[in-house]
Amino acid sequence: MSSLVTDPRPVAVQNGDAALLVAWQHPETRRYRLLGRAVASDDGYHFEYFAAMQSEPDFRPIPGFSDPHKTYTSKVLFPLLSGRIMSTSRPDRSEWLQRLELDDDAAPFEILGHSFGKRVADTYEFFDEPEIDLLQGTLTFVVPVHGLRYMTSAAQEYVDRSLTKGDSLDAVAEPENAADSRAVGLWAGAHKIGFVPAPVLDYVGMLAKSGTFSARVVRRNPKSEGSHTRVVTQLVWRQDS
Repeated sequence: MSSLVTDPRPVAVQNGDAALLVAWQHPETRRYRLLGRAVASDDGYHFEYFAAMQSEPDFRPIPGFSDPHKTYTSKVLFPLLSGRIMSTSRPDRSEWLQRLELDDDAAPFEILGHSFGKRVADTYEFFDEPEIDLLQGTLTFVVPVHGLRYMTSAAQEYVDRSLTKGDSLDAVAEPENAADSRAVGLWAGAHKIGFVPAPVLDYVGMLAKSGTFSARVVRRNPKSEGSHTRVVTQLVWRQDS
């Protein structure tokens, strides 16, 4: 197995740092796009766009981060992030964190990496930056399965009744997909339950290398959480040898 030639991160995460990928869904086309990367470190918080994403025709800067070439820094959590974390004064905060499989003292980036930061007011989404093994040529993501709401009623019923934590999923490339030739469908047996999120494909695409995904279920959230984050999966992308 050859190593990954390039690390897609603009600046490598240091020990103790945490990083989130920032994604956005175009409100008209509904297409998801990877935008940038937020880092929490000992000296504060940082945000920067991925250079590869700035050339995309539908690129739109995030409000408050208007300069795509600048690294933004702050001693406090950016409003883009802080507004997505339930207040410590809320009586149901502990219950909310338990549903995310987190302790009461979970750090902000840890919370966002589990909740994905979705809210009604906008179309941004946040994923933990993948674990990168340059020697083995693997990237490991934990992300929601996208597109469940558009799958068959039989597939949705299978998720409701039968899908469990630890189940393996088949990742099937869809080069003939009219919406995105990079698309990778996720199947639970005979049921297609959704897709690998497009921002994950954007991230992998920055490597300019071919590879394949494997997947397993790490969490099935209650139906009350909505279909978008109903199924959370661990995706391992492995570079072709």
